[in-house]
Amino acid sequence: MTSPTGWTQPPAPAPGDGWAGRTQLEPAPGVVFGGFWIRLVAYYVDAALVEIIVILLVLAFFPSIAGVLVISMIVTPAYFIGFWATTGQTVGMKLLGLRVVRNSDGGRLGFGRAVLRLVGFSISCIPLYLGLIWVAFDSRKRGWHDLIAGSVVIRRTR
Repeated sequence: MTSPTGWTQPPAPAPGDGWAGRTQLEPAPGVVFGGFWIRLVAYYVDAALVEIIVILLVLAFFPSIAGVLVISMIVTPAYFIGFWATTGQTVGMKLLGLRVVRNSDGGRLGFGRAVLRLVGFSISCIPLYLGLIWVAFDSRKRGWHDLIAGSVVIRRTR
């Protein structure tokens, strides 16, 4: 079923047969997982956009190094948590046809899981970005942050 936004919705699972319960080798019908490189490009688009927003706000309100830190600590989490929790797509993800959804049923993340995903993202970066590189090797293309939050990134199917 295609939604008005052009996304192919995963079919409703039969009782006892959710899309996360399938073998790890194949996704549910109509679902393609977002891989490492496309997610990396989406992140760089988002990082550049967040940096532009931070610079503009700092120049307008707090032209100092402390201002950069304070504004960054507010804007960055608000940007990612806000988009993941509401639409499932940041600007970079939307440009590349990606969406983050719950791994269990393909539904919207919500605020709690979006916060967990951002905390998990930070944890994933600590050991030489191993938690992010994990996306390249996981059968469902999940990083540690996805595993922590119970999320998965899917691509639009045409």
